[in-house]
Amino acid sequence: MGRALRMKKWRFLGLFLLAFAAFLVVWRATDAARYYTNGLLWFAGLVGPMLHGWVLEIPQPGHGSPTWVHGNEAVQAAIQFDALSVGVVPVLALLAATPGLRWRRRIGLMGLGALLGFAVDTLVVALFPLLVFYKNAFTDVIGTFLGLIAFVGAPVIIWFALTFRELQGWLPLLQSRSMQSH
Repeated sequence: MGRALRMKKWRFLGLFLLAFAAFLVVWRATDAARYYTNGLLWFAGLVGPMLHGWVLEIPQPGHGSPTWVHGNEAVQAAIQFDALSVGVVPVLALLAATPGLRWRRRIGLMGLGALLGFAVDTLVVALFPLLVFYKNAFTDVIGTFLGLIAFVGAPVIIWFALTFRELQGWLPLLQSRSMQSH
């Protein structure tokens, strides 16, 4: 069992790295980051005013940064959108490399994973003016936490949640006691 699990681990890692590289090349070659960012700004612009009343002004490309406006106050959305948008790539690569998924389920989970990643990113962008304008220890902690989740945690958390059923077969510790005895 130990040797087979190690082999699966190295195979998974190799497939993940290959898929990550391939998706990253496609991401860059197709200018997907720009499309993702445009969609992200559009959705955050819809969600933000409902959450907090700030309005997102999106300039024409090359004419400044997106800015959240509320009355006479303004907060420039100083977010690295290219870096934020590429967070979808690890989710796709993890799902592509996960063994035991039938192709139809894999493609569906990849679509769902990308949508969930997009939702996390939308929330981060939508909450940005609250975290920057109302600066205090609480918003600093929340902003740091959201940044960590968006840039690092979300891909793995989404993958884990979507593939938990398959992961249970891999990792006996994730199985319930009744499943372990069978």
